[in-house]
Amino acid sequence: MANIIFKSFYALFVALVLTVPSAARGIFLDGKEMINLQEAFDNVTNGGIIRIEPGIYREGGTLKKGLKNILITGSPGVIFDGVAVGGKAAFVIQADEVTMESIECRNIAVPSGNGACIRHEGGNLTIRNMTFRDNENGILTWNKTNILTIEDSLFERNGKGGQAHGMYVSAKQLIVRRTRVLNSKDQGHGIKSRSAYTLIEDSVVASLNGDDSYLIDIPNGGQAVIRNCLLVEGANTVNTNMFTYGAEGMRHKENSLLMEKNIIISDREEGSYFMVLHKDAPKPNLVRNFIVGPITYEDWPAGNFFFEDRAELKFPPAPELPPVNLGR
Repeated sequence: MANIIFKSFYALFVALVLTVPSAARGIFLDGKEMINLQEAFDNVTNGGIIRIEPGIYREGGTLKKGLKNILITGSPGVIFDGVAVGGKAAFVIQADEVTMESIECRNIAVPSGNGACIRHEGGNLTIRNMTFRDNENGILTWNKTNILTIEDSLFERNGKGGQAHGMYVSAKQLIVRRTRVLNSKDQGHGIKSRSAYTLIEDSVVASLNGDDSYLIDIPNGGQAVIRNCLLVEGANTVNTNMFTYGAEGMRHKENSLLMEKNIIISDREEGSYFMVLHKDAPKPNLVRNFIVGPITYEDWPAGNFFFEDRAELKFPPAPELPPVNLGR
């Protein structure tokens, strides 16, 4: 009788194990499971693939210099929460030609107030389909990095004390495509780029309800292109200025600013001032932009289009984002 009961219990146990999905949480290097992220970083070789399964991770790691062509890939549900290594970031990337994709980072803070989800200290880094929420910085780069490319990603509620931002970039080149930067907070800028070349296209940078500062700050000039973007300064933003170019001094050999085919909205009741320019900055090239709301600028060229408010374009009221086609 006891044997029959045991067999019945065992059969039930096996059935439950086979039918109830286990929590998928693990980090794999080239198909081999690792103890944690740092072990994967310590053992990866050139061309290696680090795969992270869904789960909440409270660990970080440093990917050392000397490595190249590394892929770090997650999937929906991969979240790194509230962890930083070396007083810097959840991911400290010192290697070259690194791609990171499908990972969420949130609640990253350090005692200096300048923590980040990713600290970019290497060569080229590509970010795809990543989410950065409620961090001090979403991404912070060293000034000797090469190219940072960000595509199809979301930055939301990042910022700290006016010194940390959605992204704070000093790489040689910053390329941002099809990315949303929303609700930056605590006087953080949406995007701050000291790069010699900055390209922001087909993207949204919007204050919404955030107490942010500039939408886009390009404080040292350089070659900059902002096109096909939705740019919205919200009612609670702390700074009346929407953009800067060269405000902290022109430090690059080649300098130009092109803003074309953007929708630029001010939701501030008292209006906004369009741009702070360094006295030695070249005249911005402003082409076919839609200017919505009370936005002051002394030298609007012909070829831009002006609207009194959102209602004139049948846009929804603030802080809702207009349903626009950014690839137009």
